[in-house]
Amino acid sequence: MPNILTPSTIWNNFDDSLEVNPVKIGEKVADGVRYERISFLGRETGDGRVKIFGVFASDENSPASETVLVLPDSCDSVDEGLLKLFVDKGYSAFMVDYRGEWEDSELATLYPENVSYANTARCGRSKDFVDDSADKTSWYEWVAVGIYARKYLVSRLGSENIALAGIRDGGEIAWKLGSVKEFSCIITVCAAGWKAYSGVGKYDTEDVKMDEERYRFIAGVDSQAYAPNVKCPVLIMCSTNDNRFDYDRAFDTFSRINSAFADDSVITYSVRCDSSIGVRSSADMFLFLDKHLKHRQVFIPKMSEINVSVDEECNLVATASFDSQGIVDEYGMFMAEDCKDSAVREWTQCRYKSKVSGHEHDFYLDVYEGTSTVFVLCYARYINGFTIWSKIAVKKVSGLFKNSQKKCRVMYSGKNGIDCFTVAAPRSQAVGGMFFVDSIMVPQFVTKERGIGGIYSPCGLTTYRMNTPKYAPDANSVLKLDFFCDETAEVLFVLEDVENGQIYKYGQSVLGGVWQTIIIESKNFKNIDGEQLNDYIHSLKFCITCEKEYAVNNLMWL
Repeated sequence: MPNILTPSTIWNNFDDSLEVNPVKIGEKVADGVRYERISFLGRETGDGRVKIFGVFASDENSPASETVLVLPDSCDSVDEGLLKLFVDKGYSAFMVDYRGEWEDSELATLYPENVSYANTARCGRSKDFVDDSADKTSWYEWVAVGIYARKYLVSRLGSENIALAGIRDGGEIAWKLGSVKEFSCIITVCAAGWKAYSGVGKYDTEDVKMDEERYRFIAGVDSQAYAPNVKCPVLIMCSTNDNRFDYDRAFDTFSRINSAFADDSVITYSVRCDSSIGVRSSADMFLFLDKHLKHRQVFIPKMSEINVSVDEECNLVATASFDSQGIVDEYGMFMAEDCKDSAVREWTQCRYKSKVSGHEHDFYLDVYEGTSTVFVLCYARYINGFTIWSKIAVKKVSGLFKNSQKKCRVMYSGKNGIDCFTVAAPRSQAVGGMFFVDSIMVPQFVTKERGIGGIYSPCGLTTYRMNTPKYAPDANSVLKLDFFCDETAEVLFVLEDVENGQIYKYGQSVLGGVWQTIIIESKNFKNIDGEQLNDYIHSLKFCITCEKEYAVNNLMWL
């Protein structure tokens, strides 16, 4: 019977003694950044050694010694834009390819045939299942690439002062690599384990069926098994509306981090972000690197805390407690209601109530009168720019409160400001398909004809509000919105059924320079096969995109 291998039994005898024999195979300089293409050798598989490809990026004139080893997602290779982001912030960065052979890709890591499943395009079950043992999976080979990439950097830099950053599957690798080797700090982006529980939310009542294979995966692959063994502080970066990443479980991994480094570790949330990291959290990443890689004096506050209660006037409220040792520059609170599926959960900004003390503040939780569970999350940005978040508070509620809300047909109006919407296409606009570093990309409120305003983003707009009980449609609902476009153009409306992945689209031409009302029946939306959307009662993500500048107002059900 196959063994159930644990992190220690998998990696204790790993051979990283072989020379890496690096060769520079190309170089270019662009926008002040020097990019060196490097080939070097990885582990011996029995059929030969892995030939690893990577790019080392540094400032053209004054390269920094502080270096970040970057691991992309398993379907991505080296991204020069992401490398440049680190260099522009004062670091050198080394990104390796581990996905292997890929269509139209000459510069890639080459795996011997006996571990061909390390190639993302050929991994089959070796990525998502442990049919034999954890050391016969794609993950084992990918971590091995990381071990030898670190060895190359140590030999190049003459120092072990290296940070590790991993994106998505690269972040899952980072948990494993950071428990095997020492780094100055680890940054994981939309990666916190629990992949064996994929498709089953933390708050689902459905039992997760486990067998020997699942136990092998959890013990030897899932990142929560590695968290107790990490050898440095960790920054976990979460996006809240990502169907590949369950941020509900991320704190469970965070709480398992090696106690020696738990106090210096941080978890951040990018609210309403779909597979991307917002401006606040992106700023946190570089402050975290400044502290742990450049060893600067950076104040990282303690985690904010939340207490949900009923006040003396019978209002449902939440009290946010911030670190009294720091000076808070900005703070706020978000809530979501009843939705168990984290990927389509709508986070609404809470109304401020009052100051309780110097570091405690009350917010109203204006829940729908039929809500049974409320999720609450708060943040505080301190004067040094670091934003600290709370753990997500989950509270069962029943009965009516003074501030309970009735059912509402209006999902968005101008009085909501930028609340309700987020960016529609983050991967096409964010640096490295992940990081937003410029606030111009987030939704903004703009004023148009006759002084009437609306919400706009150059990346398009997305909302999950129709999944909230207060705004949920019925079977006969029709969607209505007011739309203004600076020029005559085509506006595209997209509905994604998150449960089955079906995408439905509807396009309409709009005149330039005038506000106009658009009414859309569900049957107007069609998928790629021409099939109509029967009704709006689904777990839906609603997106609006237009190539010209525009504004949206009065999104509602008729």
